[in-house]
Amino acid sequence: MTLSAILVRELCAARPRFNALVATARRARSGFDTAALADAVAIRLDPLAVAVEAVAPDRTAIVVDAGFALSITLVDHALSGERRQLVDRVWREVAVPLAAAVAERPERVLAMLTNAALKLAATPGARVGEWMVRLAGLAPLVDADTLAGAGQVAAWRAGMTHYRDGALATADALPEALALAAIGVEGDWPEIRAALAADRWWTPEGNAKGTRFGGFTGFGGPFAAPPEVRAGADGVFVRSGTRIGLLVADAWGATLHPAGAAEFEAARPASRARIAPPGLPTDDVRAAITADTIVFASPLSHFVEVQPWRN
Repeated sequence: MTLSAILVRELCAARPRFNALVATARRARSGFDTAALADAVAIRLDPLAVAVEAVAPDRTAIVVDAGFALSITLVDHALSGERRQLVDRVWREVAVPLAAAVAERPERVLAMLTNAALKLAATPGARVGEWMVRLAGLAPLVDADTLAGAGQVAAWRAGMTHYRDGALATADALPEALALAAIGVEGDWPEIRAALAADRWWTPEGNAKGTRFGGFTGFGGPFAAPPEVRAGADGVFVRSGTRIGLLVADAWGATLHPAGAAEFEAARPASRARIAPPGLPTDDVRAAITADTIVFASPLSHFVEVQPWRN
């Protein structure tokens, strides 16, 4: 794969340092994959170097140095093919549009983007592709100091529902235009914020209808067996086989988090539902109800249906 003249220039200028980094990595771990490093340099680092050169040419060398070192670390972690492809995407599709912010603090920003993408991808219910598109679209509004906060808000918007309280607090500290853009709304931030805080199912387009969550582990889902549900104070507890989790939901999705057997047993048992929601078998459907959420489960399905609940 042919490298850009910009990256070739920087690699040649720093050849002794980069050779030493690679030699140290090869000594530290037998079987260090130099071919994977070459791919990372071409696929991730090259387009980033070109983008930084266009907006902050005096920072290109620093970005290449940080990006090369981080690429060695990622290769040393021996990421799976799917995770490696995700890192390729986040550098090309997010770091490149955010080249100005990367140029300010390359090591910190590249590590944050990489770790955040991997975390979202590993969280059932989160939509990492949506997060990447949303964050890249914020490029005109962010800098290195506001990027992490904007990324957290965008992650909540992309299905990381457990970020809800923290994202609202973080958005308060962002410039108003950035806070609104990270969520994808227009208007007055105090008014939008008050509405979001008051009702987890509220959106500027109207109240959300809910979401479907789950799936069989054999097909990449979180549940090995049809789940049982019970209502807790902070969400709905879910038991599938020996696995127990806390399901947290709002207008933009649902996520599942580890919980204990004692928590499940102490939670309020589900009751029989009078009507099965669309998408679930009609036999013996159970419903767990919290102050604002109802979760339907069937012994014949690996999915649950999550909907708003209003007394």
